[in-house]
Amino acid sequence: MQFTARLLKSVDQRETDDVFLIGTQHLDLNDEQVKDEIERIAPKLVPAVTRDIADKGSAIAETLDDEIDSDASRQVMTLLLASSLSRAVGGRIGLSESEVIEFLAAPNRKADEFLDAIQKLREQAWYLHREEQRLFIKETENLSRQIERNAKEVPQPKIDQALINRLTGILQPVRRNTYQEVQILPRMDELRLTGPRVLIVIKPDGKVPPSELTNFFEFQQEKNNLLVLTGQDSLMADAVEDRLRDLYAIEQIDKRLKPGDTLFEEARDRLEESKERFTKALSAAYNSIYFPGLDDIDNTQKLVRVTIDNGLKVGEGDQSAEVQIENLLASPRANYKLASDLKDEFIQYFAMAEAELWPSGKDNRRTPWKDVVSRAKCNSIWPWMPGNGGMDTLKTEALKQGRWRLGEDGYIEKGPFPQEKTSVNVSLLSSHPDTGESIVSLTPRNSGESPVIYYSTKPEVLETDSQVEDLENFSTSEGTLYFMVKDPSGKYESGSPTRWIAELKIRHQVEPAADKRKVTLQCMPQAEMLYTLDGSNPKDGTTYEQPFEIGSDATRLLVYAKAGEATKTADFQIPHSGDKTIQIDEAKPARLNSGKRVALDTTDRVYGVINHFREQVATKFKGVRIEIGEGEKTVTVRFQERQITAAMIEGTVNSLREVLQEDDAQVAIMIADGIDFENGFEAKEFAKLVGMELQPGDIAQEE
Repeated sequence: MQFTARLLKSVDQRETDDVFLIGTQHLDLNDEQVKDEIERIAPKLVPAVTRDIADKGSAIAETLDDEIDSDASRQVMTLLLASSLSRAVGGRIGLSESEVIEFLAAPNRKADEFLDAIQKLREQAWYLHREEQRLFIKETENLSRQIERNAKEVPQPKIDQALINRLTGILQPVRRNTYQEVQILPRMDELRLTGPRVLIVIKPDGKVPPSELTNFFEFQQEKNNLLVLTGQDSLMADAVEDRLRDLYAIEQIDKRLKPGDTLFEEARDRLEESKERFTKALSAAYNSIYFPGLDDIDNTQKLVRVTIDNGLKVGEGDQSAEVQIENLLASPRANYKLASDLKDEFIQYFAMAEAELWPSGKDNRRTPWKDVVSRAKCNSIWPWMPGNGGMDTLKTEALKQGRWRLGEDGYIEKGPFPQEKTSVNVSLLSSHPDTGESIVSLTPRNSGESPVIYYSTKPEVLETDSQVEDLENFSTSEGTLYFMVKDPSGKYESGSPTRWIAELKIRHQVEPAADKRKVTLQCMPQAEMLYTLDGSNPKDGTTYEQPFEIGSDATRLLVYAKAGEATKTADFQIPHSGDKTIQIDEAKPARLNSGKRVALDTTDRVYGVINHFREQVATKFKGVRIEIGEGEKTVTVRFQERQITAAMIEGTVNSLREVLQEDDAQVAIMIADGIDFENGFEAKEFAKLVGMELQPGDIAQEE
């Protein structure tokens, strides 16, 4: 009866007449008689009353209500206090959220205001507990109080490092188009901009841009190699730190708890809530990007600000902060600072680079490439090329298109270039098997519609010398020729003669001659030959004029041939008389001589060789001709004197098949000028793969 009397008195003394159905939530705990009654029933809960519910306006519930001009928090806590007074053994204490709303429902009151009050009280009240979905008041401090106390005790260096770690994880570059490195809260005097483009994160200080950033940028040379993430409001930055302190504290508490502990489930829920609150605070506080640009008024270099709409993202993949920043900097809002359209607009960026990154003056067309890269880092008007190798991508494409030229000295030259002089490309088509004549095709360049080609065995080619009649099928037995192209229209100036050197092929034949053997040498095209039989340098050997005799012992024959400027050295191992086996040292490097032509005439054989030798960069094929397709639709690629690997052959075949859109097109390969093997064992393996019977003299190895 006494408790009821105190309740009725509380209702009667309310300042507003808003009670339609009397309940314990209407108890006035600031009334001394009411407080005494609570102390009589549950003396241990008095600290909970004064801290959380009622203390002449200083309690947590009263503070929350004052902020929104309501009594929702006090009603919730008073109701829960009343539900927590039972001390019966096994008695039920507390109420669920739905029960709280059910008891507090009243005309002119919305359920949402009580739900919001419950949420805030769970975060801030010291003695409000939850267990099995029931809320109740208890004499011991709750999880919120532990979090609050622990958060205040976390040393500042730990909070700083925790912020660095979390921002590093959020901003870590994966695509690396916009920035390649990230530095969080760095010491500005230790920051260097000479390397890859760096994103730095600076704590907002209320100034736009932050004062330490302005001072740093002013004295940097590589101004265009910097990207900054910060904010505008120092108070929001402080809120990030507060949320991080709470999160750090709850993480430490959660680590100590085990399944089954009273606070385990609540701690897990609070941990997720703390993560979400921290993320929201971080997203809102760090919402400004600064990048280098030009002042529209005085044309000076400055940091240009652009706001991140809807806050910084903290997800992964397309929802990551990196992708969000990349899209922002590639948009008109950031003046297209990131050239995300580089591969579609190469011409535009070529022209921009020539105007902004080359030295001024029309005669300054050559400059070190490293200086161009350096100017790109220093000139704030220059857009960022995507990725760490963006500038190299630009250079490679410009060289590919002939817009720029790169010298061996590392200097890059921009066009327009002086008009090209005439020249000719000479390609060996085949050699006549009997006469040794070379059949070549000639492709004139920069020579008008009706070029004329003259040739001579001397470097000085005159218009009185012989003229090439058939450019597609020119035969010659000479070892060296010089070709000069003349443009009859006079549009192109004649360039220097092009030298062509024949590929000499040396053959030998051993025949019985009584008790000795006779050796015959032949070179195609014809050439002067010298030889030795003792392993010495054949250049100083005996001039070959006619077949010569050797004994029955095994002999090493070295031959040197010269025709004009064409030279060739051959190494033949002649076995003991009567020995028909071929001697190959499996450990030594070996070479299949150029006189042994190899035909891989089926796709199976081609890929048998490719699969076996794909990883062997030391095995190189010379004089390779690749044929893709059949009949009149066959496509032929010749590598002439260029040595290539099996991997290069495979790449060429795959590319041609892709271009021709014939993934299963037939492939045949001819190898005309020998093969270098890593060792003799691989030479034997090659012979097995192609079904070739090796003869004495086919394989050459150094002694």
